[in-house]
Amino acid sequence: MSTTQINQYPKSLPVVLRTRAGIFLLIGVLGFLLVKVVGPILQTGPEYVVEAIVSGIPLLIAAACAITALTLVIVHRMRRS
Repeated sequence: MSTTQINQYPKSLPVVLRTRAGIFLLIGVLGFLLVKVVGPILQTGPEYVVEAIVSGIPLLIAAACAITALTLVIVHRMRRS
C-alpha cells in the first residue's frame, strides 16, 4: 500500500473546522429555506420553534466552527512569530 497518497495524511484542525462550518452553514440555510417554503402552508404557531431548531442550531454550529478555526489560525501565526 502506497503512503504517498494525499488522502492518507490527516488534515489540520483549522481545515477540518472550516469544512464543517461550511457544511453546517449549508444545512442551516437549506433548513431555513425549507421552513420558509413549508411554513406558510402549515400556518401554525409552532413553525417558529421548528424554524429555530432546523436552521438555528446548524447556523450556531457553523458560527462556532468558523470562530474556532479563525482563532486557531491566529494563535498558530502568533506562535510562529
